[in-house]
Amino acid sequence: MNMKKYLIWGTGQLAEINYATLLSTSLQEKVNIIGFVDNNKDKCGRIFKEKIVYSPNDIGEIEYDYIDIWVEKYENDIKNQLFNELCIPKDKVRSIYGEVKKEMEKNHKQSNQEIKLFLEKVKDTPGLRVFYYDSVKKTEMYKVYKDEKNNYNYVWFEGKKLYLAKSYSQYIKINEEDYIYDIWAEQDQNSPHLYESGEVVVKEGDILVDAGVCEGNFALHHIDKVKKVYLIECDKEWMEALKLTFAPYKEKVVFCNKFLSNEDSETTITLNSLVKEPIDFLKMDIEGEEVAALLGAEQVLKNSLNLKCSICAYHKKEHEKKINEILLEYGLKTEASKGYMVFIYDKEFWDYPEIRKGIIRGIK
Repeated sequence: MNMKKYLIWGTGQLAEINYATLLSTSLQEKVNIIGFVDNNKDKCGRIFKEKIVYSPNDIGEIEYDYIDIWVEKYENDIKNQLFNELCIPKDKVRSIYGEVKKEMEKNHKQSNQEIKLFLEKVKDTPGLRVFYYDSVKKTEMYKVYKDEKNNYNYVWFEGKKLYLAKSYSQYIKINEEDYIYDIWAEQDQNSPHLYESGEVVVKEGDILVDAGVCEGNFALHHIDKVKKVYLIECDKEWMEALKLTFAPYKEKVVFCNKFLSNEDSETTITLNSLVKEPIDFLKMDIEGEEVAALLGAEQVLKNSLNLKCSICAYHKKEHEKKINEILLEYGLKTEASKGYMVFIYDKEFWDYPEIRKGIIRGIK
């Protein structure tokens, strides 16, 4: 995909989301957004995302390759305006993410019917998302509060304070107050990122290892029932927030502020070194280092006779197969979570767009 000049029609919420996606992935190296277009006269001439917002009547004076429509509700009306009123050739209207989806479809040409149905479902959705799943509960919003004593923001999660890292910035303003999006939505029963299913669940008295804790919602959800929990989080700012979140439960929490890996160093640690006892549940979401971490967990996997696992497999190509093989080697029965994910934050994705299974679960 060569670098092409795009005009983006729209400056609303969809444009916000798609632009944020573009900037956070390597696709930005292949796409040059030179400006935005909007019918709203009050926006024309202003700056949006550090680019000028043009009037539709300005398009004829601009040098561009394609126009992409980032407006969900009025797409057909805009196309009518482009083709019939502004006389823009139809081959000049082209979707940035639509081209990627075409590549994705081509790469899965020989796939099964389930994958083909998934690709058909996402084909006409605007933009690219990590999660595509149906029948999800209504998204909740969590109001943000300020802990003046500790100078940290927090939300109430299942009746407990969950603190946010100071670098956290994904706040939504509603009536001049800060909110955050639902932090438990990915654990919906229809989500491809669902950790627990069937017999693979955290039970009363379990020893839980949570690797890649982030804000800590999974461990906090289970904190009252577990006997002990290892919280492994390499981000120092999130670790400081986690210490506040889990302060009421510190007698049953082990904090580890290192990268989980297959070798020990100043910044990395293996599960073999950290955990010296059999465990009951291993949850792992560590941004593509899952295979390496499992290779550094030989003793833990071998000695944990009642082990249940929930390991993220979507971060890297071929990880579903590799993780499955490792768990089978240690006598676990395995299954993949239902549905698929499109992990747009893997740089390899943009060279070979594909869909992937989200989670590999295992049980002894």
